[in-house]
Amino acid sequence: MQANLPRRPPNLLNRAETHHAPREVDVLVPSLKGLRSEFVAHLRSRIPVHHILTSSVAGLARARQELIGRVDTEWFAFVDDDVRLRSDWWSTVTGMIRPDVGGVEGLWSYLAGDKRVDDYTRAMARLSGLLRQKSWRDRIDRAFTGDTLVRTEPVKDIRMPSIPLWEDEYIRRWVEKKGFRWQRTPHVVCDHLRTYNLKESYNTGMYGYWLGQLTVRTQFKRVAQLPLKVLFALAYTGDIHAGTFAVEKDLGVFKGVLQAHVRRKTRSPLYSLALQ
Repeated sequence: MQANLPRRPPNLLNRAETHHAPREVDVLVPSLKGLRSEFVAHLRSRIPVHHILTSSVAGLARARQELIGRVDTEWFAFVDDDVRLRSDWWSTVTGMIRPDVGGVEGLWSYLAGDKRVDDYTRAMARLSGLLRQKSWRDRIDRAFTGDTLVRTEPVKDIRMPSIPLWEDEYIRRWVEKKGFRWQRTPHVVCDHLRTYNLKESYNTGMYGYWLGQLTVRTQFKRVAQLPLKVLFALAYTGDIHAGTFAVEKDLGVFKGVLQAHVRRKTRSPLYSLALQ
């Protein structure tokens, strides 16, 4: 692992670039299993595919690293096999291409896979609007590369650490360190077809702390806000499971952050991630 992320911004003024959509892109699917024919047909119906690339490497971070090294197009798309792209995904993400944009992440919904998560995030979006506090908006905890268009140039020399999650956020940070912007679509263009794994909440907190994205203070504030969040989610959606999901998730993340903080004091090797 490199000690520091590169900080060489591109010369945006000298780069000739149109804002037109790429004619073809490689599609990267980090899946150890073979792709179903229905999924391949879905990809080709949504994206002008150059090649569909899969990886047999275990671990999402290592798989994404290996796949990036095989890209043969100026832009590529990360698409996980547990998502479905909506009909306007391609037009929306390519419409946000600019000379200084290095990645466009499609905003996604859990509605098709986990209604409690979708109800909770809708409630928090509404609450954040009422309170005029963006910090209350619990849409996505970190970057998501499951349906993201990425410029190849800023990531061609990326070196991913061996982490079980948050590799999406590491890619986003790498792109931004190279001087490019990471965008997210203003509306939902993708559906996530799975159930949220609450067992990952602890690791989300721990590795989020190592990467410098989460702190003990901010997570303590989130836990203190839980009673209001739970009551508002119940009143707004009528879904009691949305509230219990919030409690389990935020408490799990908080435990992970606390554990990471303790390890930081012992100078765990993982702490080096927080210094990048």
